[in-house]
Amino acid sequence: MAPTRYHPHTLLGVPLALFLAACSSAPAAPDVCTKDHWVAPTGSDETGDGSSSRPFRTIERAQRAVRADAARGQCTIQVNVRSGTYVLAAPLQFGPEDSGSQGAEVVYRAAPGSVEPVVLSGGIVVEGFTCAGGTCSAPVPGWPIGLVARQLWVDGVRAIRARSNYDPTASIQPANPVYARTATGYEVPLHGVAPVLEHPEWAEVVTVTQWKMMRCPLQAVPGTTLLPDPLCWWNANTYQPPWNFQLLGWIENAREYMDQPGMWFLDPATATLHVRQYGGTTPGRAIVPRLESLVNVVGRPGEPVSHVAFRGLQFSHATWFGPNRDGYVADQSGNFVTGPGHLATAWGHHEVVHSTPGNVNVSYARNITFEGNVFTQLGAVGIWLGTGSQDSVVAGNAFSDVASSAIQVGGVDLAVDVRADARSITSGNLIRDNDISQTGRDYYDTAGIFVMFAEGTAIEHNTIRHTPWTGIAIGWGWGLLDEGGWPGSPAAKRNEWGLFTTPTVQRGNRIVGNRIGHFLEQLWDGGAVYVNGSQGTSMEDGLLLQFNVAEHKRSEAGGNVYYTDGGSRFVTLDRNVSLDNPVGILDLGSCQTPSTWDGPLADLVLALIGDTEKAREIIERLDEFDALCGITSLKVSYGAEMGGCVPRGHLTFTGNYLAQPNTFFDMCTYDLDVPVAVPDVSIANHAIQSAADVPAWILEQAGKR
Repeated sequence: MAPTRYHPHTLLGVPLALFLAACSSAPAAPDVCTKDHWVAPTGSDETGDGSSSRPFRTIERAQRAVRADAARGQCTIQVNVRSGTYVLAAPLQFGPEDSGSQGAEVVYRAAPGSVEPVVLSGGIVVEGFTCAGGTCSAPVPGWPIGLVARQLWVDGVRAIRARSNYDPTASIQPANPVYARTATGYEVPLHGVAPVLEHPEWAEVVTVTQWKMMRCPLQAVPGTTLLPDPLCWWNANTYQPPWNFQLLGWIENAREYMDQPGMWFLDPATATLHVRQYGGTTPGRAIVPRLESLVNVVGRPGEPVSHVAFRGLQFSHATWFGPNRDGYVADQSGNFVTGPGHLATAWGHHEVVHSTPGNVNVSYARNITFEGNVFTQLGAVGIWLGTGSQDSVVAGNAFSDVASSAIQVGGVDLAVDVRADARSITSGNLIRDNDISQTGRDYYDTAGIFVMFAEGTAIEHNTIRHTPWTGIAIGWGWGLLDEGGWPGSPAAKRNEWGLFTTPTVQRGNRIVGNRIGHFLEQLWDGGAVYVNGSQGTSMEDGLLLQFNVAEHKRSEAGGNVYYTDGGSRFVTLDRNVSLDNPVGILDLGSCQTPSTWDGPLADLVLALIGDTEKAREIIERLDEFDALCGITSLKVSYGAEMGGCVPRGHLTFTGNYLAQPNTFFDMCTYDLDVPVAVPDVSIANHAIQSAADVPAWILEQAGKR
């Protein structure tokens, strides 16, 4: 039997806290004093005193009272917020002056006995619609003239921003066959038909390919020619095909395409919202998100925020306007390229990237708790435990309808995260018992949970469902940011991002007892758990994946269920399970331009297939498909339950329950000047045909408890 490695928070699937409670005779900690402040929609910031009978009206007013409370840090202080929607004029900002102390937290919570939710909203409510000709309209009070909106919820349901090429019956939207690609954008060929966009500067073009999704705003050039913002277009095309803006997926936020029930368009010139009727009904209440963040818990190096908790609240109706200005050129997993100075890359990644912001953000903070909250109807990352977030807990929350990742941990900034001092390291954070679903609604390239450079992160017993790409992604750099500059891609060169002689802070992370289902629902080439880069300095402080259950991958999506990708090192996979995850296909799309399969892409097909004769046959067939634009019958098997491209080694797959227990899918086995793929991989797994072949206790302990 393989040696067992125990998670620091679990003992054979039993919470360590329960084990210690049963065996310890240590006396309980003494009770501390407790003070309460109250907030209610019917309260008053002018005449209220924060008592239960005379509550404050806003959380901001209660926050000022807590800061001035002499008992802060000596007693637990609870801000009890009664049911209702609290529309924020600005994000709630928490600094060191808001801190509690060990045993004396400052707690912002739903008031005891609350039946209806306590909603912190960054949105504008729109009511009073009038309808004519199937379209309902209403002014948006306070909406800034000229600002392009990115999300809308109508009567509690996400609405569809007006867009071309939309098929409400299809789970995967086809590419747009009308527009032809040019050097500077797209134009309608002679045989095509497309509307003239009156205001293309309010619209954007979108592409979806493999593990990427990109959005580029258009320039104000009326007509049937689409000219993306030059800088966004340049950045998107610094990548080689098929990872660039090769395919036009659809045009979004153009009123001319508002032709489906439930579609919407907010006119930036008049601040008027237009919604297509659904079933002949008039919208009752719509919400347009206006704020880009709801809560920011931000300290300073050496002066962190500490011991603040948020319990039982709902965070909703925040957005992110960055793609309006700069577009969204995805590198991977919510990290994107923006700004000038980026040169062409021979592979799919850039050295300098930026992270999608959180609608709730934590940095330079310790012992911050988010427990039992709801994060829904959000336009960026749900919550980001960023630089200097330490010993914090995200537990028992529900995340749904989030535009990007639900939870993001750490960062990729070299100056802060790779060569960090102790105050800046993101470390010791616990993500436990969360229910996560329907993430990546606007940015398909994102994972449900994403951990960048971080130390001692525990991701345990979460349920993650319906993600467009990967369930949990961890690591960054494909080895190029690690000691030794490992080139974790066939086209990468050793040390091309710099010479690093010390390890990164990535170590001691654990992914245990999670249940991940219905992943790769929009993209391909991802997995239930995706790893890249070195995960420690040895097997002892490396990454542990244990007792996870992955199931119901989209059948056509090529990828690896447990994916140890470029530069992966020091990873142990012990007694994980894969159920109903059939091998998918390599899908490079249809309706290509004639040049799509030439040059670099032919090399890519050769790289992925590893067989020159077979690659030539595939390329010839793809060329034939160009002429038949729209046929998608090409099937090339891609992926397995284990696999990765140019991992560095020290990978152990022990006692896992897999349909293909001995297959490590290496899509990079061809002769180039790179290290030998799949070095030092130890495999000793169990073959299964169904869940009946898996120990019941492993299946029962996986997911939110």
